[in-house]
Amino acid sequence: MLRIVVAEDDINFRKELTKILLTIEDVSVEYSTGDGKDALEALIKIRPNVAILDIGLPRISGIEVARKIREYMPFLEIIFITSFEEYIKDAVKLYASDYIEKPLDEKRLRETLERIKEKLFEIENVVPFKTEDGVKLVNPKEIYCVRASKKRSIVYTQREKFICDYSLKEIEELLDSNMFFRTNRSFLVNLFKVELLKDNNRTSFEICFKGSNYKAYLSKELYEEFRRRIKAIYRS
Repeated sequence: MLRIVVAEDDINFRKELTKILLTIEDVSVEYSTGDGKDALEALIKIRPNVAILDIGLPRISGIEVARKIREYMPFLEIIFITSFEEYIKDAVKLYASDYIEKPLDEKRLRETLERIKEKLFEIENVVPFKTEDGVKLVNPKEIYCVRASKKRSIVYTQREKFICDYSLKEIEELLDSNMFFRTNRSFLVNLFKVELLKDNNRTSFEICFKGSNYKAYLSKELYEEFRRRIKAIYRS
């Protein structure tokens, strides 16, 4: 859910903007105001995902609100909606997500909010893996497989492989069981990354992955369940 604070001094425009925002899925307008100082206080108190700011706010301008709030919320997504095109450079320096000139381009606003939702979804769905060098935050979609290594595990991702301080069982509990399947005692596999199976020996198959040379192994005793899970993915 995107939680938004709106600051716009034109009350009619503010009402229209709020009405549009409320038609967008997974968006909640937590507060709206026409005053810059009030907006800054609300942002600090509410700590939303997104601030939509007019630049010409009374008491504190939208640019100043953004500059001050960056000290408290460095990752806040800021969208400027304004009639003043000369402030674009200031907006860029403040890492604004967008700078939309009036009259409002509703399609662009919706696209910007969808982009922010996708970005926040990725951030919210990372999994922390404890390593000797600290904690690695990894999106499960990037993981091909995880292999047991004594009391620790080796995580194989699109970018790298690294040793994690968790056991395979602990990692299995961290990851989504709809995405990952324990293929034998030593491997946990991302079903969405599987390309094909090859005969390995009397008791196991070799698992090959899409776009990678990594290998994992499937116990033949688990083949039917593995096949059922793969088929379920492609049906959904």
